[in-house]
Amino acid sequence: MAAEQDEPKVLILDLYQDDNEDDRFCKGLMQALVDGSRTPAQIATDLDAWVVNESSRRLQEFLRRPDLIEKDDTGHILRHSIPNASGYADHFFQSFPNLCSVFPPHHVGQTRIIDFLEALMAMPKHEAPDYFMEGGALSDVNMISLWTDTGYSTEAFRIEADALRYPGSGIETPGSESEARWRNYQSTIARITVTGFSDCSFISALCDILPDGKKYPSFNVRATSRPAKIGGHIQAAAQWVVWPDEARYVYQQCKKKEKVDKKNPRDTWSMEHWRIWKAQFHFVAGDERIDPRARDAAKTAADKMEAVEE
Repeated sequence: MAAEQDEPKVLILDLYQDDNEDDRFCKGLMQALVDGSRTPAQIATDLDAWVVNESSRRLQEFLRRPDLIEKDDTGHILRHSIPNASGYADHFFQSFPNLCSVFPPHHVGQTRIIDFLEALMAMPKHEAPDYFMEGGALSDVNMISLWTDTGYSTEAFRIEADALRYPGSGIETPGSESEARWRNYQSTIARITVTGFSDCSFISALCDILPDGKKYPSFNVRATSRPAKIGGHIQAAAQWVVWPDEARYVYQQCKKKEKVDKKNPRDTWSMEHWRIWKAQFHFVAGDERIDPRARDAAKTAADKMEAVEE
């Protein structure tokens, strides 16, 4: 069972129906990231060229044939009548989070995903046409900078997190595929957050092991209240602190303030939370009712947190 947990999972791309050229192109890039048939840099170059070329082609088409542009009843130009560089990028990234649950933590395949995003971010600053300015001439087009927004695709990552973690998903069953995919997903988005490509802090599984009350340590956490069911959540949460870069990132973020803003549900990092998480990991590591893999992950997490403090 342990060996199966550390094997890559099947890539599921249910948002692509293979019914048009754009879907087939995006699916091909995703598959190349999984099987390694192209380098991350090559895939990044192909994606960038597709976004730039397709949006530029549409711009020229609308400039040549303004009669193709459609507006709604209020006079606003409809999205299918704009160059839409952001739409092409979004089309690719709508299923990108599906990749994040495929590979075990720090597997070579997972590193390909990170290298791909870093290759996008390393590109020289450039722009692509996105939409026409309201009330202006068609030549007055708004250009967007590509691959520079640190909040990029955050919502897509949240949607995929909700698709993986829900009541009855199987995360709380030791040794299940759902448990492994959730651990894999958390490891990948932790690494993505560290790169700066997209800040996924607010969907960190560390939030799931915060006590559902003021007393801690406790098994009565946000995700569950039963020791036998907490293992999958612990293994997932640990991915944010058991690896050096991720642990340093979380600690540096937590040191910025003592408490989170309770009015902001996406506020994650604080020294108060850091101390709670460390106590939670120590607590779980010493309880034999917990699945052994989760206990091991908890012990490692607590040790790494203490080491990064030194």
